[in-house]
Amino acid sequence: MNQDPPPLLARQPILDTNLQVVAYELLYRPLPPLDQQAQVLSGDQATRDVMVSAFHDLGIQQVTGGLPAYINFTEHWLQNPPLLPPDALVAEVIEYTEATAPNIEALQRLRHYGYRVALDDFSATEAQTLMLPLADIVKVDLRLIDDLQQVEILFKRHFDERQIWLAEKVENHEEFEFCRELGFSLFQGYFFDRPKPLFGKRLADNKVAVLQLLQVLNQPDVNIDSVVTLLHSEPQLSFKLLQLVNSAAVGCVTTISSIRHALVLVGLDRIRSWTNILALGRLDDKPMALREQALVRAHCCQLLAERAGLEADAAFTLGLFSLLDAFTDLPMSDICQRLRFSHELSQALLQQQGHYGWLLRTLHCIERGAWDQLEWPLLQGHTIDRAVLHHSYRQAIDDTRALLLQLGDINPDNQ
Repeated sequence: MNQDPPPLLARQPILDTNLQVVAYELLYRPLPPLDQQAQVLSGDQATRDVMVSAFHDLGIQQVTGGLPAYINFTEHWLQNPPLLPPDALVAEVIEYTEATAPNIEALQRLRHYGYRVALDDFSATEAQTLMLPLADIVKVDLRLIDDLQQVEILFKRHFDERQIWLAEKVENHEEFEFCRELGFSLFQGYFFDRPKPLFGKRLADNKVAVLQLLQVLNQPDVNIDSVVTLLHSEPQLSFKLLQLVNSAAVGCVTTISSIRHALVLVGLDRIRSWTNILALGRLDDKPMALREQALVRAHCCQLLAERAGLEADAAFTLGLFSLLDAFTDLPMSDICQRLRFSHELSQALLQQQGHYGWLLRTLHCIERGAWDQLEWPLLQGHTIDRAVLHHSYRQAIDDTRALLLQLGDINPDNQ
């Protein structure tokens, strides 16, 4: 067995004020606690692994879809920058970097060659303040500052309109709205994949319609006639479904021209999965990042379930619906009750327990780069090692991009 398995992949989207994904931060390999000693001992190797994996092993186009990649730069990499295209990455200066003369000169060289520089975890230390004029992007970790009032003081004291300020670890919509109103332009965190509080407001009509559609479509005893009738009442959805079926590699030599024909040739389970995806796409008040994350989860759950001998279609549905609360702004408990999910699916969605719950626990760890929280004995019991996990998540990203390209939801020029 390979004694040096490939590093695990994690990417965290960076969104603008319109909740459009404009970049990704890339994280690889397990790291020790993020103190200064750990940065010195392991930071150089971690950055090397990031760049080798993203730009050589995987291909940066596949990882980020052509968007910039934010990557941590230690002193070594500041002073010995890689020969990579400047529009493909943003050099993140980690918070322990000293404002020495060699480091200042290195930052000047990076900018001279067209690279963008981000100051990570900016808190206005003496060193960071000296390097601030050389930064294009200033990242503020909300979890490292006592409260939002202190964020406001920091911002107003150091903001320069020539720079872009990025709020990271934004955990809820209130924090997002506060930072956006203050003047932050970029945002990173998990606020976008959590429900937005409704505070007693009526659920939007499009969300009610989507929930009703999902309720009928995902009944365990639903039959072909019911699905045909349902989709015939949704002309736009039927059109997009036929477009997707005809563009997919289903082995058909003739064009599929009707919903019933598609169901007979492709199968109810696959049609149901695709229709679930299209239905969620009708919630156009939600960012594309949310839909993309749900699809990556669905594909990864499917791949891991196949490896573990579980039902792949059920796992795909689990991953896709794991963010339904954020899509609809309803508690997951309400959704499970409304859609009358099976006990097994509800148990996994609500508590991350049961035969399928470990799939979601695993994905949460990957998405956050929390490698030390992965349940390796459990995963190995399902014949899943580090290499399998890495390959599955990478394949899930590829499958998601291919599907979104078929749907016309992403620009083919970024492929």
